[in-house]
Amino acid sequence: MERRQEDKAGMGVGHKDHGRTILGMPLGLYLGVLALTSACMYTGCVPKSLVPAFLVLMVFGEGLNAIGNTVPVVKTYLGGSVICILGAAAIQAVGLLPEQTYATMDFFINDSGFLIFYISALITGSLFNIDRKLLLRATVRLLPVAAASLAVGILASGLFGILLGQGFWGGILYLGVPMTSGGMTAGTVPLSDIYAQALGADPSAMLTKMAPATVLGNCVAIIFGGLLNNLGKRRPELTGNGILVNDGRPVKKTPPMKPSFGSLCTGMVIAFAFYQLGAVLHKFVPMIPTYAWMILAVVLVKGTGILSETLEDAAREWGQFAINSWTAAALTGIGFTLIDLNSILKTLTVPYLLAVAAVVAVITLTAAVLGKLAGFYPLESAIAAGMCTTNMGGSGNVAVLSSAHRMELLPFAQIVTRSCGALMLTLGGILVQLVG
Repeated sequence: MERRQEDKAGMGVGHKDHGRTILGMPLGLYLGVLALTSACMYTGCVPKSLVPAFLVLMVFGEGLNAIGNTVPVVKTYLGGSVICILGAAAIQAVGLLPEQTYATMDFFINDSGFLIFYISALITGSLFNIDRKLLLRATVRLLPVAAASLAVGILASGLFGILLGQGFWGGILYLGVPMTSGGMTAGTVPLSDIYAQALGADPSAMLTKMAPATVLGNCVAIIFGGLLNNLGKRRPELTGNGILVNDGRPVKKTPPMKPSFGSLCTGMVIAFAFYQLGAVLHKFVPMIPTYAWMILAVVLVKGTGILSETLEDAAREWGQFAINSWTAAALTGIGFTLIDLNSILKTLTVPYLLAVAAVVAVITLTAAVLGKLAGFYPLESAIAAGMCTTNMGGSGNVAVLSSAHRMELLPFAQIVTRSCGALMLTLGGILVQLVG
């Protein structure tokens, strides 16, 4: 696999020179489109349909991304990806997003399946973009590193629970486990039901108690991603620039892509088919999430070489197209609809925030050290086996890897997130029965 280039992180078209162009448009034309989009929002012309939803997300997303990649200090320590998420969340939190527009964004992102559309492209594209031998030999070492890092982080959450007045087991149950359970819908929500059944409590009360840890863990991981990207530039010996394995074996380089309209269409259908296969398997074995089944299916197909190289190329070309076209839009949608800053601020205290940040730091540092021992580049291991266990599932992986400019790690991140999320749901269910 080829080493990444800085502008390959998938932050939309026209991103190479934000001082003059945004979305491939001269700055004046972009500002005109932005004004038109804003006028549509504030005059109630953003109904629940495809065109206005895409327009708002892409125009605001690329604008926020440009700000994050050009403003001094911000571009160094955070970058466009983080600003897309936090900027959109701030717009929503202060009430600048009209109610109709928010409803449209929420419907488009969470109900109509834009994130499914986007993430399915990323999963198939990124997995088919990796040499099958590298994929297999990396995964068998990555999961133990991630599990061991989680174990250290969970113990740390117990210690911080004592400092927060929740007790050792309270810190684990309501801080450590929720923030490492694989996200909100596939992790914290079912976890709240598990706790409620075991304790005879209201599931909504359990969710309210655990959700801040999940959301804050995700936000901290996103910020850490930007900081680690900056560290990699200063300490190049720590990073493979998107390459995970550092075992001395040559990495087979993927040939350059030459997509056509026909191949992009084929790749899109392949991505959709794998997602639907995961959905069917999830229906029969609901304990395993759809994305986990999807990943297993793609890994199996990739490992056995069932698909021709032409079809594999179509899948990876579609994945790269999605990254380049819609990453900023997806991150902005996550910020608009999935990051509730007002709720976070209501429950946030400085000790609580420091505890969450410390747990993420412990997991990240442990993954870096163990990853180096396992034959990985420390920075890539810290991201894939560390921070991607403390984010909000598939959307969290996209956010963290975008902020770290390491989208090449997405297949490994997805495997880690789904596997470790299932592990933490199981652990939480057992512990709440024993010590809840």
